[in-house]
Amino acid sequence: CIYDSIRKGHEAMRILIVTRGTIPGCSGGWTTPLDLLQPDHEVAYVAALGPPGNYHLEDVPVFALSGWLRFEREWPFLNMIRLKLAGRAFSRHLLNALREFKPDLTLCLDEYCARLCMDLGVPYAVRMHSRPTELHGRELERVLQGALFTTLSPSVDIPGYEVLNHAVDLKRFLYLEHPSARRVIMVSTLNHMRDPELFIEGLNLSCLTGTIVGDGVLRERVRTACDRTGGKVEYMAPVTRNKLPELLQGYQIGVACHRKVDIIYQMKVNEYMASGIYPLVMPWTHLASEAPSLTMTFKTPEELASRIDWLANHWDETLEVRRRGREFVVGKYDIHEPRMRFKEILDETFNEHNLNRSSGS
Repeated sequence: CIYDSIRKGHEAMRILIVTRGTIPGCSGGWTTPLDLLQPDHEVAYVAALGPPGNYHLEDVPVFALSGWLRFEREWPFLNMIRLKLAGRAFSRHLLNALREFKPDLTLCLDEYCARLCMDLGVPYAVRMHSRPTELHGRELERVLQGALFTTLSPSVDIPGYEVLNHAVDLKRFLYLEHPSARRVIMVSTLNHMRDPELFIEGLNLSCLTGTIVGDGVLRERVRTACDRTGGKVEYMAPVTRNKLPELLQGYQIGVACHRKVDIIYQMKVNEYMASGIYPLVMPWTHLASEAPSLTMTFKTPEELASRIDWLANHWDETLEVRRRGREFVVGKYDIHEPRMRFKEILDETFNEHNLNRSSGS
């Protein structure tokens, strides 16, 4: 049995997070779980992206898949055999991490990893960070019902399961009131859904300069597109969650791009606002529907350039909006409530598990 030591949920636990889509150090799947669980619990990661090998990042053990069997590319149809081999390699990697870390709880951030744990006979819980892409209908329900518990992020709509805010510790971010708007930033995973090239084109058409920060399958393509702007848009490798607040202090406008969906929660928008940065978002970003008076929206590079130019020329007029933005995110997305609720879930889950063990059921 993986869980030889049965604990009460409120005690410090060893929690192994299993994720296929998270880039250790910079993805939302890194920041939000760590802010949710630390410092109460000891956390480690099994990941398929980011730097390969076993290492520590921000004092967190990372077991990252090594070699050529990685999930960093858009796989062509004829390469399905390689994908299956990569899945088997990830299974072996997970088992090695379980033996080495010896967790009290395995927490999966997507349905792929949850099904993998189910197939391996590993007890697991689920914290869905994004909409399911591989499992649907009865198969998805079977995996979710097989979990010790399941919670969803605000972007995931699956009836019958609890939504727990996708919060970060906003106390890390220093609120500043800049006298003028000079620099623009976008912090993002670099993939097609986040549409980083829209940001590069829009910023290049505007009167300001700025930076795109991130990593992902489009990294080299983004780097090349930035080079073509002649220095107006620069590419920067991602920084860790603890270094991001200092980086944001050098920018006044923050952009969040995403291909059209019903609605998408974008954590970086909250971090922008906590730092005194004015957010520019797509109409389907969570802020556009939750607090439309605190942002401006765009759909095209031309519209993004127009919004940036307006802000550069009317910056003083946005001061009250920036102040209200800070109040809004601190009030709605403070980490305290999700932390307390997650502690309750752990208590409920492990106390019930203890009762079942003692009764022999």
